[in-house]
Amino acid sequence: MTTLYGKSTLVPASWAHSADFVLDLPADRPLRILQLTDMQIIDASQQRIPDRLNAREITLWQPEAIPVQCTDPIKSVVAQTQPDVIVITGDVIYGEFDDSGASFELFCDFMDSMGIPWAPVYGNHDNESRRGIDWQNRRFESSRFCLFKKGCATGNGNYTVLLTQNSKPCRVLYMMDSGACMGSPDASVRRGPGFASDQYEWLYAAADRMTEANGGTPVPAFLCFHIPTIQFHLAAVEKGYQTENEREKYVIGVTHPAKDGDFGCKREPIGCFGTPEDFVAQLHRAGVDGVFVGHCHANNTSVLWQNIRWSYGLKTGQYDYHTPGQVGGTLITLSEESFQVLHVPALTPMAETPNPPRH
Repeated sequence: MTTLYGKSTLVPASWAHSADFVLDLPADRPLRILQLTDMQIIDASQQRIPDRLNAREITLWQPEAIPVQCTDPIKSVVAQTQPDVIVITGDVIYGEFDDSGASFELFCDFMDSMGIPWAPVYGNHDNESRRGIDWQNRRFESSRFCLFKKGCATGNGNYTVLLTQNSKPCRVLYMMDSGACMGSPDASVRRGPGFASDQYEWLYAAADRMTEANGGTPVPAFLCFHIPTIQFHLAAVEKGYQTENEREKYVIGVTHPAKDGDFGCKREPIGCFGTPEDFVAQLHRAGVDGVFVGHCHANNTSVLWQNIRWSYGLKTGQYDYHTPGQVGGTLITLSEESFQVLHVPALTPMAETPNPPRH
């Protein structure tokens, strides 16, 4: 079913049958998409495993810390960017510290309070909560401004969001579940990182429907999920930003000259998964020119490679490890024929950190 802000909306029949959600957005200015990623809310009062957290973590990560650690930084980034839609590329919570579901529910209520449509996918830690994936799916789906659909392919959260202006398509978001929740108490959720074969089939079929509805021309698209693919590594190597050494650190434009508007820093191994040989070709056929992920908190590079921009979102909030001063969100601004990617740091006081920061 096609919905707008959780309600039925009238759109051309071709689009109604081609997208899970349609957002008709202002046509008098460039559209703004804000990517948030890896909030990883930790409620120390729900520590499941004794001594999993140290004394400092238990003190600083009590439930009352959620505003300073997470939601205040989000408010700052939203105020700076004024987005039309927000995409969340996984790890809203650190699920083993949210068996009650309280943090997940608080986050959903907080996002709805801003009145901005938001489209989430799951990360590798979200589904560790004993509250269960079915409850999490229902909570997303019942949130007033949340655009989420479980989907019919492997995983939870394979769905499409079509952005239109004056009912004309301008961009489609393919949202996908990249798996890897090995710590879930639910055996049905546990699987390694990557896309299953039926997820690739779903993506390509969804793109074909979108192309058909657009008179045979692919609709420009972004692909959003949590764990990076092998292309993030290949792009960095081919552009000369790193060698095959996965532990190499660099800052594009500082340690290496920037090319093609590339930017960002790499501070940890990519930890990516492989894809079929024709994956990039299939993305081109689907109109995908931007891929957005999270997962690696200390990586925030954005690299143009094979006519697709491969971008890590800037880590959102200060839970778990991160690079000081490099937390916030990532703004994607759409113009008529292109888009720009910009990291936007949160302008909020740095919260106390219980562990040495990742530099």
